[in-house]
Amino acid sequence: MSRYVFALATADDDAQLRDRMARDWMEGEISVSFRREPNYFRGCQVQGRSFQVIKCTDTHTGQIVGLGSRLTNRLWINGTIQRCGYLADLRIHPAYRRGTIVARGYRFLRQLHDADPVSLYYSLILDGNRNALENLVGGRAGLPEYREVGFIQTPAIYLDLPKPEIRISGVRFERGSWQNLAKILEFVRLEQANKQFAPCYFVEDFQTNRLRGLNPEDFYLAVRENEIVGAIAAWDRRSFSQTHVEKYSRALGTMRPFYNAIARLTPLRPLPEPGAAVPCFYVGFVAIRDNDPQIFRALLRHLYRDRRRGEWHYFIVGLHEGDPLAEVLGDYRRIDAGGHLFVLHYWEDRAAFDRLDGRIPYLEMATI
Repeated sequence: MSRYVFALATADDDAQLRDRMARDWMEGEISVSFRREPNYFRGCQVQGRSFQVIKCTDTHTGQIVGLGSRLTNRLWINGTIQRCGYLADLRIHPAYRRGTIVARGYRFLRQLHDADPVSLYYSLILDGNRNALENLVGGRAGLPEYREVGFIQTPAIYLDLPKPEIRISGVRFERGSWQNLAKILEFVRLEQANKQFAPCYFVEDFQTNRLRGLNPEDFYLAVRENEIVGAIAAWDRRSFSQTHVEKYSRALGTMRPFYNAIARLTPLRPLPEPGAAVPCFYVGFVAIRDNDPQIFRALLRHLYRDRRRGEWHYFIVGLHEGDPLAEVLGDYRRIDAGGHLFVLHYWEDRAAFDRLDGRIPYLEMATI
């Protein structure tokens, strides 16, 4: 009998899954963990319409030493809605990373794929995750071929210093509501059909856990002559997924008390204690008529000025490096971050990449 057993995780594994997420840090000047409290599977419900969580258990200790998720969603691909796969949350205990666990995990994943095939998979590997980039990319050891389709910028934008309003003649800004939710989502679908990998949502999704933490009032709209020309949403996902600061570099740790002393006297936000959750939200559902950066610039500024009065320290926006809207992110003081977007040629279906027609990718970062 093998020492390592692969199986689908269940509710009985929840505590160990959450512990694995908390213990695996993204190292850097500010080392962070991406946690899933109070229940690991609540986050899965947001990530995908269906999900399977693979666990690897060391039978000598009974400890889960590796995990990863296979999720499926309805996405815009080449202007049509298709069911696609998303691979996420790969975590392996550091002591087990040099063995064959990854290759064996993908063989187990192959069984899940064969039982429920999809034509296309995608995955996002954070820029600082050197271990994943080295071990997953290259098609080694029977792994599927990962082909990069660009870089997703995900800066954490500071919600601190005051900024002036941006006005556009004939355009007003307003908030969403249950009364106009159907119209908002129709507009979002219409505009996001022009991008690859954008998810497709309907009003009934607000009656499920798919949009946990998001309300119609969290939408910000740009309206011209009673027609929506821009939409974004502020999605606070802390009820099911959190980012924790685990450690500062020596230089930042030394500077932190002085920075926080200044923050008490200014609009600057303090740097959290090590181990504390970061008060942030995600800007999602980015849909702009004709992908016009000027509408996005004014609408994002409207959100910034409104949410700056709240409890949050940052908000995170995800935009592909080739998206004209990404130029707007340069207007803000931010912590730069991002990830490499990959399309997976999954075994026999090696034409998946070639079928993409070159539209700019868009990922709903609150679901990543």
